[in-house]
Amino acid sequence: MTFQGRLVLLISGLVALAVALVTILLAWTTHSAIQTRVEADGRSAATLLARSATLAREVPRDVEALLGDRLLSEATLAAHLVAVMEAGKAPIKAVTDRLKAVADGGGPDEIWVTDNRGRAYLHNIPGPDITFGPDARAQPRQAPYYGLLNRAPEKVVTDAATEGGKLMKFAGVAGVDKPRIVQVGADVRRLADIARKAGVDGVMASLLAGGTVEGAWLLERDGRLAAHATGPSAGPLSERAVEAAKTAAAAGETGLLREGDRLTAFAPVPAVAGQGAGIAVVRLPAEDLSSVVGRHVKIGVLVGLLALAAGVYGAVRFARSQMAPIERLGEAVAAVEAGRFNPFTLNEAMERNDEMGRLARVFRSMALEASYREETLDAQLLMRTAELETRTEKLAAAEHLIEEEQRAARDVQANLLPQQLPAGRDSQFFGLLVPGPAVSGDFYDVIELDERQCLLVVAGVSGWGVPAAFLMLLVRGAIREAAARPGMTPAAILAAANDRLCGQSPFDGFATAFVALYDRETGMLSHSSAGNRAPCRIRADGSVLTLADAGGPALGVRKGIPYGEALTRLEQEDTLFLCTEGVLRAVNAQREPFGEERLAAVLHQGRGLSARDRSELLLRSVEAHVGPDGQTGDIVCLTVRRLLPAAELAPESEAAV
Repeated sequence: MTFQGRLVLLISGLVALAVALVTILLAWTTHSAIQTRVEADGRSAATLLARSATLAREVPRDVEALLGDRLLSEATLAAHLVAVMEAGKAPIKAVTDRLKAVADGGGPDEIWVTDNRGRAYLHNIPGPDITFGPDARAQPRQAPYYGLLNRAPEKVVTDAATEGGKLMKFAGVAGVDKPRIVQVGADVRRLADIARKAGVDGVMASLLAGGTVEGAWLLERDGRLAAHATGPSAGPLSERAVEAAKTAAAAGETGLLREGDRLTAFAPVPAVAGQGAGIAVVRLPAEDLSSVVGRHVKIGVLVGLLALAAGVYGAVRFARSQMAPIERLGEAVAAVEAGRFNPFTLNEAMERNDEMGRLARVFRSMALEASYREETLDAQLLMRTAELETRTEKLAAAEHLIEEEQRAARDVQANLLPQQLPAGRDSQFFGLLVPGPAVSGDFYDVIELDERQCLLVVAGVSGWGVPAAFLMLLVRGAIREAAARPGMTPAAILAAANDRLCGQSPFDGFATAFVALYDRETGMLSHSSAGNRAPCRIRADGSVLTLADAGGPALGVRKGIPYGEALTRLEQEDTLFLCTEGVLRAVNAQREPFGEERLAAVLHQGRGLSARDRSELLLRSVEAHVGPDGQTGDIVCLTVRRLLPAAELAPESEAAV
């Protein structure tokens, strides 16, 4: 054997021996490192999940406590503000406007200030005054604050609760100048976001997204499942894993359990604020260590053979001639990654006529093309970003315009309602308007013609927003103008209003209306309808009757249409109930309308109630039917109750909007 052969054989043997020793060493260290890493990852993930479960209980409670302290401070400031303004003889409207300014300027969302009897006559929320009472069932939000009237206690903070589709938190203090209740509230929907982001579900999702965890579970101390998040191949926890988790929780230490090619880790969750303790469980995939070692042995042998071949062949043929261009290409790759590639650095390698020269030329062409494409993509990204910002601004402007239109329509609708209804011992009057999300322009009106007679009006207009509000203004003006003429009957009033709307309305819209002439002394009721449903008459015994349907089509459809009318008489203790279609068409989550049957049942249920109580009972029934977000249109009703001659009932002359 030649020296070259012996030298190659010696070098090959030494390289093979070195590769074998290195492969064995790498296999052993890899086995230990993988096992240690998997166990450490499992303990860390379980500990992280346990800590997150603890924080999920602590963080929302602490944040809500801070919000309660802030609300108490705001309530105290509001109490001093009201006391100072009332001491300065400021009118109620001025105080109310100041409270609204405080709320709009970043203060609490709701402010309610009562007198010494609990009636909230100062508030920044539009609507009727609320009377605070001690009945927790009837007034779950107001009852806890009733004791502030006697300063027992002097301040109250209640937990956050859902009200009207919002998560609200309230706090209140006693008055600083006289017995009163000062209550403030804030929309704390972000508490739910905090609880969700800092909670167990968010941490579980993050663990699964990382790809190192197959599943995560949160168990009670007795092994019952409280929350979990698993991947597609995780499967449920085994009974053995549940028992091991309970053992780890009892010992108060983290634990590990290997089941085949999976590793399950446990960490105890301590009890916080009276809430029970638990166990956090995570499962990690732990591949068979023997297969990992086998792969490393094969890789080591292959690397040894390649190293042997490269050592012998490269030492003879390619050591110097081939390493120089490779180094140049490596430097060029690093320059491309860093964004500072200089194509002239490859000139020497490109001059070669072998594979290295062709590789250098191809690489240079690809690098220049990649740089050009990167610059083009950056320019296109800037253009797309500018277009997106322009469209976003246009969309925001359109949304603002719609909001302003809805606000203007609501203002028109609220300002046209009667500010005060007739009062007297012969009859009770009460009107109610709850505008929908998109204002439609429905309204009611009571016009006193003389000491005995008054005109009752309930009307609904087509369309939404400002056009509907403008059409409502035309309808109301046409009816009032016709009613001002002497000797006009309900049918004549509707006919005159219809002729005027057909000739003056700039919109292609129409309106339904019911008009009745009511004699307060005799109870006689002459009525006519223009496409509106006939009102209900509730007798003293609770029976509900529908008045005769007399009249004609809707207003503004065709000019010169005659309208009929009917006559009826309200007996003493009878009640007349008028409403628009918004009450009957209110639907629930199953798309079921409120309907005539439910209306009749509620009216019969309210026998013996005052006009105000009957209207509010109906409103609560409709709200319970549709749910917090189910109202789509205006709810308008007008209730008239004829009293007994000797009744000592205080007339109700308030209109709720």
